[in-house]
Amino acid sequence: MRESLKEIEQKLQYTSKDESIDKANRKKTIGIYLECLKPSWKYIILQFFLILLDATFELMIPYLSGLLIRNGLEGYAALDALGNPSPIIYGGGINQEAMNAVWLYGGLMIICALIAIVCQAFGMKVSAIISSDYVERLRNTIFWKAEEFSFSNISHFPVSKLTTMLSNDCNNIRFFVLMLVRMGFKQSLVVILCFAFIFSLNWAIGLITLPLTILAFSIVIVIIRKTRREFVMTQTAIDNVNRNVEEDTEGIREVKAFCRETHMQKKFENTNYELNEVTYHAVSKMGLTAAITTLTINVTIGLIQYFGGFSMLNTAANNEIWQIMNNGVALFDAGELSMLTSYAAVLTTAFSFLSSLVQFYGRAEASKERIDRVLCEKIDISYAPKEKSENFDPDHLKSGHIQFKNVSFSYLNDMNKLAVGPISLDIKEGETIGIVGGTGSGKSSLVNLIPRLYDATDGEVLIASHNVKDYSVRALRDDIGVVLQQNLLFTGTIRSNIQWGKKNATDEEIWEALDIAAAKSFVEDFKDGLDTPVVQGGKSVSGGQKQRLCIARAVIKKPKILILDDSTSACDMETSRRINANFASKLKNTTIIIIAQRIDSVKDCDQILVLDNGSMVGLGKHDNLIQSCSLYRELDAIQRKGV
Repeated sequence: MRESLKEIEQKLQYTSKDESIDKANRKKTIGIYLECLKPSWKYIILQFFLILLDATFELMIPYLSGLLIRNGLEGYAALDALGNPSPIIYGGGINQEAMNAVWLYGGLMIICALIAIVCQAFGMKVSAIISSDYVERLRNTIFWKAEEFSFSNISHFPVSKLTTMLSNDCNNIRFFVLMLVRMGFKQSLVVILCFAFIFSLNWAIGLITLPLTILAFSIVIVIIRKTRREFVMTQTAIDNVNRNVEEDTEGIREVKAFCRETHMQKKFENTNYELNEVTYHAVSKMGLTAAITTLTINVTIGLIQYFGGFSMLNTAANNEIWQIMNNGVALFDAGELSMLTSYAAVLTTAFSFLSSLVQFYGRAEASKERIDRVLCEKIDISYAPKEKSENFDPDHLKSGHIQFKNVSFSYLNDMNKLAVGPISLDIKEGETIGIVGGTGSGKSSLVNLIPRLYDATDGEVLIASHNVKDYSVRALRDDIGVVLQQNLLFTGTIRSNIQWGKKNATDEEIWEALDIAAAKSFVEDFKDGLDTPVVQGGKSVSGGQKQRLCIARAVIKKPKILILDDSTSACDMETSRRINANFASKLKNTTIIIIAQRIDSVKDCDQILVLDNGSMVGLGKHDNLIQSCSLYRELDAIQRKGV
């Protein structure tokens, strides 16, 4: 049985706390959005003048139309000897002066229409440039901010959510900006000018229609504000749909291997249903705005026709009250009534556009609040440059000497829930240290503190006798090579992937790095060698080949420190031994940290650290640990039995 709307809303979770956070974020990010808009200021000024010309000439048409009716068709341009008008009568004589008025005002209407069309065409082009450039800069800003995130920051924003922000959310904002700089500015100006014309013709009709229009527009705004929460949840539902697609495509081999296609299909159907339900209820509420707009438009036109007709009849009868309402003008004829009706029609269109703009604003605001979360995310590990001193250069690691001084680390920043520690450890430059322990013992968590993928919760991590926090992050990671547990290759070629480690690496340097990683032989066997294509994620090569290419990418920059996090688990024992031997002979001055599940991968290391539940339970060489550390001895015995 499918969930109700209330259950779906509880699941998508947009609470009052979220609302207060979004409210606080608005003030913080306004400068960022203005900064993204700032480079387009010349186009904005140009757009303003185009809109001014467009609105002016467009609103001249109803005015000229009224003059055409009055002076031409009604004949007020051609008065007889008694001062009466000589209208143009079909089948009768045509007064030349009246006909000249028709040609004059008709021609001016055509000219105004042509100028307005030209302004509209250029205006649409300029508004497209403004909105597209604006969102391009906004996307770059979001992506640059995400690139500065530490691992802990990234955990707050899943890939599916960032994908939705950079695509759907940014597109909502782009469309709103497009409508704002084009239709929003223009229709707001049109509404003001329309009411100015209406009041100039008959202030009584103006006083009747103005409050009605303001009331209706206020109701529309209230409805939009009420639907904001639904639109935020709609974007969250889109995140869930994207996440399901991402999981299915990334894990397609596992899905098919376990025959779970039906399960994934039902899972997607549920998330798609949630998106449909939330969107439907948000849009259905929005539908009320169209009904209110239509009602207001029809009532406004009706009132103008009704009172305009009375005014026309009574001013002709020299009724002083109606003349006062008609701004003291004795005559109110079909020409003036035509002007009022035409301006009501223009006002109708403008009001309809503004109501649509408010709807787009509701969607854009929901998207903006989600983007604000990224822009306001506090980065705990800053990329800001560090100041140099006489005794210390933060942009360069003097050596690979590493010290852990009573270091503790918690993912929750809670000393009662430690993932690692407290640990004190001294690793000399050029040493090779192995780290072993059971799953979840804190091996990766510990080494991630060295390149500041995370920061220690307590204690100090030192490199060359300086705290890692004193180094600039870019310099720190340039001098530290890391091969993480989850090996990843990028779309491109083998050459381009290895050059991630050293941008301008020559082919000779690449082959040397591949040789150290025991990858040279299989790359040479490929038809295209270094130009062999690599698909996204490295799925075009085997697991062991991917690991060795990642090792080559890390060693090509000749780092001071090399961290290998279970990076040879997919390689056979002989290949693993060969890689370790290459490290010993060709990276003599590099401090190497090897995390491994297999004792055989670390038994020849200068030191071996044994971890259990985040604590150090053993440290020494292989033979000493066999004697002194029960956990290490147990791991060795189990693996020997396996062999």
